[in-house]
Order: sequence, then structure tokens, then C-alpha cells
Amino acid sequence: MGTPLSPQAKRLRTIIVTLPIIGATSLVLFKRVFLGEEQRKLPREGHGRIIPIKPEIPKAESSGEPGQ
Repeated sequence: MGTPLSPQAKRLRTIIVTLPIIGATSLVLFKRVFLGEEQRKLPREGHGRIIPIKPEIPKAESSGEPGQ
């Protein structure tokens, strides 16, 4: 996988990877604590599908006579 990184390069890589994660987490926490935004929640099991797989076909009203 190439030459091993120097200790200074490893530190720099760690900083580059962790700063966006810390920034995004801090932004979400700021919105929740100071702006009163609700915590996002996953839907619980048993609520059914959000979008039906097959569209429902409306049933035609029958007048009692076949073919009409």
C-alpha cells in the first residue's frame, strides 16, 4: 500500500479526518441545545410502508348487469 507514513503525516491525517466529524457533530448539538431543534428519530416498526409498492386500483361500481 505504499510507504508507511511518518508520525507527523499520521497526525495530519488524523486531523483531516476528525475535524469535519467534530464540526458536524457540534453543529447538530448547537441546533438542538440553543435553537430548540427536535432530535431526529427513526420510525418504529409496525407503522407500515411510507409509500405503497403497488398503487391501489379503484373498483368499478357494478350496476348488477355484467359487461356494463
